[in-house]
Amino acid sequence: MDSVQFALALEKYDVVVHQPHPPGYFLYVMLGKLFYFFIRDANLVFISIGIIFSALAVVAVYFLGMELFNRKTGAVAAALAITSPNLWFHGEVALSYAAEAFFSAALALLCWRILKGEHKYLWLSVIILAVAAGVRQNTLVFLFPLWLFSVKGAPIKKVILALGLLILLCLFWFVPMVQMTGGWNAYQDAFRELWLFNTGHVSVFEKGWPVFKIFSSALFDFTIYGIGAGVLFLGIAAYSLIRNGKVKYLEINKVLFFLLWILPSVAFYLLIFIHPANPGYVLIFMPALFILASASIEYISAELESITRENVFVPSVMIIVVINIVIFFFSTYPVSYREIKGHDRELSTVLAGIQEFDPGKTAVIVRPYVFFGYRQIMYYLPEYYVYQVNIWSAPTGEKRRIFWGINRKTYLTEKISLPENISRIAIPVISDDKEMVSGIKGLNLKELLPNIYMAEGSAATLKDIDLH
Repeated sequence: MDSVQFALALEKYDVVVHQPHPPGYFLYVMLGKLFYFFIRDANLVFISIGIIFSALAVVAVYFLGMELFNRKTGAVAAALAITSPNLWFHGEVALSYAAEAFFSAALALLCWRILKGEHKYLWLSVIILAVAAGVRQNTLVFLFPLWLFSVKGAPIKKVILALGLLILLCLFWFVPMVQMTGGWNAYQDAFRELWLFNTGHVSVFEKGWPVFKIFSSALFDFTIYGIGAGVLFLGIAAYSLIRNGKVKYLEINKVLFFLLWILPSVAFYLLIFIHPANPGYVLIFMPALFILASASIEYISAELESITRENVFVPSVMIIVVINIVIFFFSTYPVSYREIKGHDRELSTVLAGIQEFDPGKTAVIVRPYVFFGYRQIMYYLPEYYVYQVNIWSAPTGEKRRIFWGINRKTYLTEKISLPENISRIAIPVISDDKEMVSGIKGLNLKELLPNIYMAEGSAATLKDIDLH
């Protein structure tokens, strides 16, 4: 869904109607507009951007690994990054997470240099931080503690000036973003709407232990998808350091550096919100794990070599790389080549199923599905009236408005009011929602795929369907 909203934003930027969704991703969309002059395919535009940023992330990881440890660590960290199923996947889809991985690694590299006393990088660091914030606004929040830590030894006057420059640079993208959305009130209302009905009020503090289990499980899975087989060495190295009492010999600056790089986003995802179907969230701290896993491989290999007298470092790296490649190409994980191809086939099947119905008489009613929801349908089949049914109530008692579209234009409404010419409805549903439309007189149910169905019938049956 988010990918399509980025695509629609190329035609009309408006956060109110989620083109794109709040908080806005302004510079990411504007970069897409630049690419769109040359590549007249919105999906290919953002995939191209993903490929470029994922490649740049690998380069940034290499240089940071080299500066934090040595050239060998940097090279292996880059190998882990380039074969990471999670990073690889997000270099192949129209989402902004590969860009966040690059900005995270690039800023960390500058922060490390500043921490070592190279204060000339202070100005470049705030430029990178401001641009990163314009691409994904949460990047600024999650990486700001690391930046603050890195400037602790810099002259206070320079730090204050750098903060002023950061604010000024952020205003350069924030002000036009708000203006294109219709002003501050419109932008604020759009952000509040998303928080109220989507990302807000689902935190561990409000929902308790069940939500923590969901968030922690998702975070663990997404991290494993990112680091791949390297997680084994990372875990063994951590255990060995603790077991042998070597933790106290670690450089405190490096320990704090990695903690402040990783923990802010991890804490948010564990306690406030993480979408269980979105592995890209973890890419903001994944470069740190690539480097730590690389250092762990070196450490464990050296320990084993002292026992076996055999060089196991190169074979270990090769095994990890091969396993990661196999995971990407042949597994059924959500970050695999098969997932991309499977999604494309399912979406094509759903679109073909809808095209059997006359767009002059048929409206499409869709539950809030992420992978083939109303956004994909209204984008690829613009001639149809398409309604996203998402009847949620907030703790305040407010009900969420309904998003709908025609001719790639998005509207908001309090209730579904079908045009006079619409006499039929089509409802794609997954197997979990099959009972919602089963047995309703006037609706015919057809299986499109083993887990996807199409219900079709009189528009009058809409009142009989429980769409909550």
